[in-house]
Amino acid sequence: MIYYSVIPAEVALQDPAQPEPKIREVLVEGVSMMVEVDGAGEGRILRLLSTDPAHYLDPRYQPGSRVSLKS
Repeated sequence: MIYYSVIPAEVALQDPAQPEPKIREVLVEGVSMMVEVDGAGEGRILRLLSTDPAHYLDPRYQPGSRVSLKS
C-alpha cells in the first residue's frame, strides 16, 4: 500500500489507544533539544534545536540517546 498525504505517516497511522508521549524542549549542558520524557527523570533525545554545529557531531547528543533531566 502506498500512502500519499501531507500529514506525516507516524501521525496518521498512530494507534489512538496509545497515550500521547510527553515531549518537552529542554536545555541539557547548554544544548537545546526536544526530549521525550520518562517518569524516571530521564528522557530520550528526539532532535537537537541548537545552532552550534559541534553539538550535532557530539555522540552524546545523537537522537535516541538518553539524557538526565535532573539539574
